Amino acid sequence: MTRRMLLYEIAKVLLLFLELVCVAAIGYGTISLIWYTIQYFMPLTYEQLITISNSVPDKVSFAGKYLRLLAVDITKADALARIIRGGLAVGIGIPLLMLFRLLLRTVERRFKDRCMPDVLRETFTDLSYEAKRRSAYEETLCDVGLLSRVERYYTANRLEGLYRDCWVASQEIICGGVYADHYTSHTVKVRGQWLTIRLNCDFEGTLILECRKSKNRFSHRVLARKMVELEVDHQALAANFACYTDSPDDARNLLTVEMADKLVAMLDCYPDICAIFRHGCIHILIRRRSFNRRWEALCPFCYPQLRREAHRLYDPLLDFTDKLLE
Repeated sequence: MTRRMLLYEIAKVLLLFLELVCVAAIGYGTISLIWYTIQYFMPLTYEQLITISNSVPDKVSFAGKYLRLLAVDITKADALARIIRGGLAVGIGIPLLMLFRLLLRTVERRFKDRCMPDVLRETFTDLSYEAKRRSAYEETLCDVGLLSRVERYYTANRLEGLYRDCWVASQEIICGGVYADHYTSHTVKVRGQWLTIRLNCDFEGTLILECRKSKNRFSHRVLARKMVELEVDHQALAANFACYTDSPDDARNLLTVEMADKLVAMLDCYPDICAIFRHGCIHILIRRRSFNRRWEALCPFCYPQLRREAHRLYDPLLDFTDKLLE
């Protein structure tokens, strides 16, 4: 860990400690609310509580011990005061927990934004890394009709650069959205890694290849209004992908036997992919649950962690680029 990373690590440890304090406060408040609400409406004497604790089965003996701790005579006024105290602990603890979680993600994101470029330059020496210039392209999913409009959109770990004299970009995305006339609030429609590779050939129309077993949920009712399902002669491609296009002749010229073989071969390593050919680029969506990995919060910030992250995120980009340009 370098000196530059130390401040981020201190902030992370402090936020994790505050999160634990909030969880403890929420737990204390919840138990107090339940217990003293019972005491308020059904008051029990000290002798009654001891009798109940002694009757607890051995398998849950911890519950009996806890009841003995709570075995005190209490008035209704005291019970009401403790109910209010427990409610305040829960009411304050939950917003603070959400705030500290948000701050923790912000610290992690800023750490990666500051330290990841150096790791990328060292790890991928044949990739000309460029800093983030613009937000990524959720518009592509809307433009081709997979989503009518994006409702929620998150990006992380943006990479943009040149590889093998080819413009490439990569990022992680989560999209929820609205398609057709159905509002789908807070529903994840698209999740994974979004890759963009500039091809050497141009293509005026749009071609969508969706893995038939994909867990990403797109709207084909919207597609059906402006695209046709393309029947391809390549048996393996037809068996693994559903093909939609607004320009069948151009799509058949693009989907050569060589291109079809490459796309099918990619399923060996990436079994859930969607490929979109549009405006001379191929956009590839790999279904991955890579967001909010909780164990990362326990790992100290260090260069080995960033190198593992870099390989996990950017090796697929190089794999696809090498396969398409070979």
